[in-house]
Amino acid sequence: MKTDLGRILLTLFLILLLPVSLLLAGFSMPSLYGDSYYAELAPMFERLRGVEGDRLIILGNSDVAFGLDGALLEQLLADKGFDYTVCPFGLYAAVGTSAMLELSRNELRDGDIVVLVAEPVSETLSTYFGAAAFWKCAEDAPELLLHVSPEQRAALTGSYPAYLQERSAIVRSGVFPLAEGVYSRAAFNDRCDMVYERSGNTMSIGYDTTAPVDFASVTVSPDYAEQIQKYCAEAFRAGARVCISFSPVDRSAVSDLSEDALGSYFALINRSFPCPVISDPNDYILESGWFYDSNFHLNSAGAVLRTVTMAKDILSYLGCYEAVDHPLPAMPAPIAQAADTDGDSACFTFLPTADGGGWLVSGLTEAGRTQTALTVPGRYDGKPVVGFASDALAGALDLEELTVPSTVETLPAGLFHGCKSLTRLILSHTERPCSIEAGTFDDSEQIRVFIPTAAYPLYRDGYGCELNPWVDKLDRIFTF
Repeated sequence: MKTDLGRILLTLFLILLLPVSLLLAGFSMPSLYGDSYYAELAPMFERLRGVEGDRLIILGNSDVAFGLDGALLEQLLADKGFDYTVCPFGLYAAVGTSAMLELSRNELRDGDIVVLVAEPVSETLSTYFGAAAFWKCAEDAPELLLHVSPEQRAALTGSYPAYLQERSAIVRSGVFPLAEGVYSRAAFNDRCDMVYERSGNTMSIGYDTTAPVDFASVTVSPDYAEQIQKYCAEAFRAGARVCISFSPVDRSAVSDLSEDALGSYFALINRSFPCPVISDPNDYILESGWFYDSNFHLNSAGAVLRTVTMAKDILSYLGCYEAVDHPLPAMPAPIAQAADTDGDSACFTFLPTADGGGWLVSGLTEAGRTQTALTVPGRYDGKPVVGFASDALAGALDLEELTVPSTVETLPAGLFHGCKSLTRLILSHTERPCSIEAGTFDDSEQIRVFIPTAAYPLYRDGYGCELNPWVDKLDRIFTF
């Protein structure tokens, strides 16, 4: 490890707060996350600190990583006579926007513009801090710990033993975090722009049904509003400016697109923060074809569209109202999904999803209630099966084994209530884990979950930029 001043200070800090044995254990373990998506936070931070001249800092969560072409944004501004270096500074919602604010707060300088991207999820508009995720980001860059708040450092200290235990378990298992594909450090270039080709929408019916967007229910926590107020005041003293834009949102995931719902969300953001809102949220609600693997992650073409939209907003903020003349890509076609097995269609009943794009398993037929092993079909009547009603397995008293296709996005709370004979749940997902709710496994402690070996890091480490619902269920997961 390097012996620069930051690392020396960090070591001293940790020695004061942690037992020496824990420190030695941590330093003796091999690097696990250095090639993963987590590791990109350090280059983002170093680039933010290292570039010269006026900077345009786009601060937020994973919608920044997936939805911003920094080189294009620089060019669009330069074409109108504005010379800014674009610094993407958004990576991982599980770390928390609050941490990104703390990391950048002391780095602001005269001439900077910070565009704070608001995502319509209450947790991202709070001071939530994911200490476990931050440890992974800082594994090979522990100096990051010097730049978070005292409260965040305390949370990191408290979570350190559990983090070491997790790392030790990974080393023993020999199944290391994923380090390829879009969720790897190699997905980014040296400008911290995501360059991994995302050619279309990979979601079963075009949007993630497990994360509906309800603009009217979004809240901003008072402590987060206070943090933004202090951030803006420090930016002003440094000669920097802060403004607000919006994250892209998959239109199909929005529960209410009425003017009242969007208006209430805009008003909430406008009154909560003491800095100008430069964007219209309507401009960032996009068709499903522009998205990739979540309701906020854009594919490569969608990133160009969003970047051009943001360029227009920033130029208007700078007083330039000239048209932005840049060719827009065509909206990509959905990426065809491999067809899952037909399964035991005759053993299930189905209901269409709200938008009619897929099916939910709604119950069991008379034949289905007598089976000891069932396989849910991946498709029914030409459309994907994407989920279950909460009482879909009611009456499955004899069921011992259930196989779920990769098209199913979530297992609802209470799904296995009464399934006393069910001991084997086989999940076929390999590209992203099947989601669960807080009460999915209530009254079903006997169930063991079997997943493909290659998918285990997704369930253990979390998928992409989402909070990991499986983190306290790993003891029931087995691989095949």
